[in-house]
Amino acid sequence: MSPTENTPLLTSKSPLVSKAYKQEFKWLINNAMPLVLSYLLQNSLQSVSVISAGHLGATELASASLGSMFVTVTGLSVATGGTLALDTLCSQAFTSADDKKIVGLHVQRCLAFLSVLYIPVCVLWWFAESVFLLLRQDPEVARLAGCYVRWMILGAPAFAIFEALKKMLQAQGIFRAPTLVLLMGAPINILLSYVLVWSSTLGLGFSGAPLASCLTYWLIVIFMALYIYRVDGYQVWPAWSTRQAFEWRAWGPMSRLAIPGILLICTETWAYEIIAFGASWIDTTSLGAQSVVLTSITALYTLAFGVGIASANRVGNLLGAQRPQQARIAAHTAIYAAVLVAGLNSLLLLVFRHKWAYMFTSDPDVVSAVAKLLPWVALFVFADNIAGIADGVLNGQGRQHVGAWCNLVAYYVCALPVGFYLCFRSGWGLTGIWAGLVGALIVSCLVTVAVVWTSNWNTEALKAECRTREEVAVKHPEDEESS
Repeated sequence: MSPTENTPLLTSKSPLVSKAYKQEFKWLINNAMPLVLSYLLQNSLQSVSVISAGHLGATELASASLGSMFVTVTGLSVATGGTLALDTLCSQAFTSADDKKIVGLHVQRCLAFLSVLYIPVCVLWWFAESVFLLLRQDPEVARLAGCYVRWMILGAPAFAIFEALKKMLQAQGIFRAPTLVLLMGAPINILLSYVLVWSSTLGLGFSGAPLASCLTYWLIVIFMALYIYRVDGYQVWPAWSTRQAFEWRAWGPMSRLAIPGILLICTETWAYEIIAFGASWIDTTSLGAQSVVLTSITALYTLAFGVGIASANRVGNLLGAQRPQQARIAAHTAIYAAVLVAGLNSLLLLVFRHKWAYMFTSDPDVVSAVAKLLPWVALFVFADNIAGIADGVLNGQGRQHVGAWCNLVAYYVCALPVGFYLCFRSGWGLTGIWAGLVGALIVSCLVTVAVVWTSNWNTEALKAECRTREEVAVKHPEDEESS
């Protein structure tokens, strides 16, 4: 019997399989690196805004930090999670559909879907000052933070458009374009932040900081659109059709991927903010230590993020191309890479645990508290990095709901209740919160990896084909009727 793509012909010891793994690993690392740089540059856009406002004074720093956190938690994370649906839909459609413009149609429908979600976000952001006052923030901090959030209403659509266009390019294997765009946008953001906050002629003071972020978001959207139109990626973009974008029959499959994607991102983001509140209830030293730890794990996650996004697109492309066995190899390669990335990050924390906090503060109490926490944090980072990359593989399959349920149970059923009990009832302090996080994330990591490892790849390839057929039936009903 001759071998086919669906036949597991070769054993794991076959030289051909070993070569396939090496090729997948090389592809993964080569395409993950631009994503890592892109992630860092994009995160810097709001950080520069906070830093620029923070130099106006302590109240302005607190207000900008609070406003930026609120914007991220209630809006930007929603857009990021919603566009995770495109990791599945665009990557699979690009290799399975004869009509490549279905890829761009998915992007248009995702943006239409997010525009509906934008309405309640706008209302919430407009009344953000009242929300901060309900949370018992200082009235002046609440006023300035509310001002910051209101300005960001102008930038939220640009953020969503940029995220969606990134996904469209990544589905086509174009990973470096967003990085090039952000390399141009980041210096402009610094310049705008200085001019709009500090310039004697154009400076607006505190309001200039969020306005600089908004202008930068729209500039990078323009740069991205110019790249697509003039260089590459335009092949999949159809003419805009409001009827097609708001086609309710097509929103069903997309929303089944977008809503779990939103939950996947938001549940983790919200959990970190709850932990920060918990740390503030202990003492000032614990709050400082928590700030150092959270900044550290966010920075260390960049490499895992890049590998996860690259894996999602690789797996989605291969499933769309009806190459399930190659998709399986790509997924397993991603898990191996995840263990390597997670191990390096964890080892870094353990080796430098006594000196790590000096990068952020010279307070000896905070340094000591961070050194005590880092062994637990290293375990957390190991589990979280692997789970994050496994989630990327699941996104490529179209199984965002697995990661969403794992996060929901891990953080809100296990980690937070157990962690807060150990912290406040058992007297463990901040260590108790992180002990709870470690236990829950290890279980979540094992579950997500097990789901990836036991996937029926032939079934997933058939699901990818069905998604494309469903989309073709909506876009070209006459073809469906004739067939």
